[in-house]
Amino acid sequence: MNFTNRSWPPLLTLAAAVGILSVLLNVAYPAERLFTWHLLLPSIDVWLLLLPLTLAASCGKRTLFWITLPTWALFLGLRLIRIGDSVVPMYLDRPFNLYIDSGYLYGLYDLLKTSSGRDDFLLLSAGAAMVTLGVCAVSWLAWQMAAKALTSDRIRIPFLGVSGLVLGSALIGGWQPAQPLTLVRLGQEIRSIHQQIEQQRAVVTQMERTAQERSANPASLNGLGGADVLLFIIESYGRVVFSQTQYRQVMEATMTDFGKTLALQGFEAVSSYLLSPTYGGESWLAHGTLETGVRVGNDLEETALLRSSLEPMASIFRKNGYRTVSVMPGTRFAFPEGAYFGYEQAYYAWHFDYQGRTFGWAPMPDQFVLDWVRRREFITPEKPIFARYALISSHASFSIQPPYIADWETIGDGSLYKAREPIFFPIEWPDLKNAGEGYMRSLEYEFTLLGDYLAQYVTTDTLIIILGDHQPNLQLTGPGEPWSVPVHIISRNSRLLTPFRQRGYTPGLFPAQPLPHAGMETFLPGLLQDFR
Repeated sequence: MNFTNRSWPPLLTLAAAVGILSVLLNVAYPAERLFTWHLLLPSIDVWLLLLPLTLAASCGKRTLFWITLPTWALFLGLRLIRIGDSVVPMYLDRPFNLYIDSGYLYGLYDLLKTSSGRDDFLLLSAGAAMVTLGVCAVSWLAWQMAAKALTSDRIRIPFLGVSGLVLGSALIGGWQPAQPLTLVRLGQEIRSIHQQIEQQRAVVTQMERTAQERSANPASLNGLGGADVLLFIIESYGRVVFSQTQYRQVMEATMTDFGKTLALQGFEAVSSYLLSPTYGGESWLAHGTLETGVRVGNDLEETALLRSSLEPMASIFRKNGYRTVSVMPGTRFAFPEGAYFGYEQAYYAWHFDYQGRTFGWAPMPDQFVLDWVRRREFITPEKPIFARYALISSHASFSIQPPYIADWETIGDGSLYKAREPIFFPIEWPDLKNAGEGYMRSLEYEFTLLGDYLAQYVTTDTLIIILGDHQPNLQLTGPGEPWSVPVHIISRNSRLLTPFRQRGYTPGLFPAQPLPHAGMETFLPGLLQDFR
């Protein structure tokens, strides 16, 4: 059927076009209820977009076509902004930022691909492609219908008159719609780009000031007495596991077992909370903040950091006689930015020569990673080691997880994971509302392997730091949770824990500090001062 046939009355054609476009723009996605009566309300954004078409219709068909094309593209852009305004707060507990978040599209694709089963991903991709093509096709057809209807003087002239009266009344009366106009949102996002660039310059200034202060007062780290320092960053390990009843009971059992394993080997622990710069994702911001002592709150600030002269944690340890090792098994693509952090040795996914199966987003289990690095770095070390591990087996979506291997000597190149049955949880990614059980099991796995690793293989007076990078997905935490993460300091040498006790860390593995919590950027300056 030709919906743009001239036999349709112009008024009916325009009404149908406005109705179609309003429905397409009003659909709240993602949301629990996609279809409500609100879909039938005429969209003010659509009405405003019709104004340039109305003016172009009086200038001939050629002009009308070239105005219709960018109007259609702008309409699709508004649809994407509305999706961003729903998705980003739902997962990351912050407003959508067009300038920054548009750069995450490939990362989102990669996360969906690696976190879903092959058949599920193909089905999801096919469905997304069909919906996208359908929205594009139907909306283009609707804009053509509107453009043809507006070529009629009987429609165009009254429409312009009514538009002028409505706009004038709105301006005089100060009327505002119940929902913010997406066109206004787009304007705000474009206008904020300049502000974000100015903020980036301010961050650069702060970083350079901090760099000068740190250079003028270099730390010797003599207070460590040459002890190894192991820094374990656990993906998605957030305060929620201690603050909410449905998680705390499980976490208490996990940490009690972890504490018993440590106590048998003479370890002591103190704990606290730190405020992460990110929530539900964007782990690199937490890494940058922790390792430089400057808050890195978005990708613009990270870019400023990478261009700065600020000396990061690994460089400071390296200058003071340590071998510095970065362990990032979740990094599967080239990462030239890693050079900034100053590690003498960096291990990424391709270095491990892992021969087992993958586990969702994680290309290999953390237990394999710890064992692989141990065999290469800790058998006959020539000098003290500072090693930073980014542990990834607790990364979303928690639907497929590795089994724990009791005998570490059998892990080898990871081939045995092909014969071991993974642990599955019925989580339909990207909906994580029912992922609580899988999430808690992933943390149980992390602390089980860490407990056994420390008990079996750490025999010296090592300083061990364990902390989360950010809270898990907002669907798991619910609204209102602070952006805090637990931090645990562990050692056999009680003297190494004394500075943390003096800073208010509580004995044991259960942090109890009230809000507000110190920012993650305070950790490195405190460490340098305490062990100067």
